[in-house]
Amino acid sequence: MPQLERIILHPVKSLDGHDVEQASVLPCGALAHDRRWRLVDLDGNVVNAKRTPLIHRIRAEFELSATPTVRLAAGPAADGARAPVPPAPDFFPLVPGPTGPSAWLSEALGVEVLLQERPDGGFPDDRDAPGLTLVSTASLAEVARWFSLPIIEVRRRFRANLEVGDCDAFWEDSLASPARSPAPPPGHASGPGPSDDLRSESFPLPPLPFRVGSAGFTAVNVCRRCPVPTRDSTTGRGTEHFREVFEAWRRRRLPRDVDAAAWGSYYRLAINTVGDGLGGNVQVGDRIEPVAHPGVS
Repeated sequence: MPQLERIILHPVKSLDGHDVEQASVLPCGALAHDRRWRLVDLDGNVVNAKRTPLIHRIRAEFELSATPTVRLAAGPAADGARAPVPPAPDFFPLVPGPTGPSAWLSEALGVEVLLQERPDGGFPDDRDAPGLTLVSTASLAEVARWFSLPIIEVRRRFRANLEVGDCDAFWEDSLASPARSPAPPPGHASGPGPSDDLRSESFPLPPLPFRVGSAGFTAVNVCRRCPVPTRDSTTGRGTEHFREVFEAWRRRRLPRDVDAAAWGSYYRLAINTVGDGLGGNVQVGDRIEPVAHPGVS
């Protein structure tokens, strides 16, 4: 039975993750404190790693007590990047305004930024799927193998909230894009295998609801990825041909019980979710239990 191995919060969008043993789930399905803060410029435009690769060199260590704080430091940028001289490491309360980290981050990034806060649900990338993101440890390990990277680096690049063990690579795809396949011929192997294209001859099913601990979710889709995973998570240096290699392997390793017809491309990893409206709690060791659709066998 798949079970929860890791919980990672990303308190400030695009900055480092923060491992916890347990977390509260908001009614929308997001984890409390995840993406609770973000950076914007003086015109209100979001400043994130998608558009500002210098963010990759910033290291953040969080303390999520009653008064959340962050310790910030800046390492080297990618070769050839024009990077301001970083300020000295420092601690800040995670609050908007002059006492928070905005001035330090402005100096490190070379552009004036402000910290915004939204305690109720944070700032999700996908407003139709504002819940947590979930991936299996086996999926991260498989991607690490494709690029000869440490799994911790792949984890940092893809930034999922929940990491699930005791399951095969890309097991989570079947929660978001399940397919009812016809019975295979005798001797036909099941499990991951090559797929000729995104079209499926199987009969697609709706995404599956599932439970983690006391919280209920529905998988909305397999997450379409941005440029961030193509870069070194600490310097922003790009990995050559990352997307092309990723898509080639992803197509070959697509599980047979997954219908990828709606994906558009294979540059996808981890699932986006929405909560059941009730909230709850999750903790490391919880089992992940899919809930079958009525009438589906």
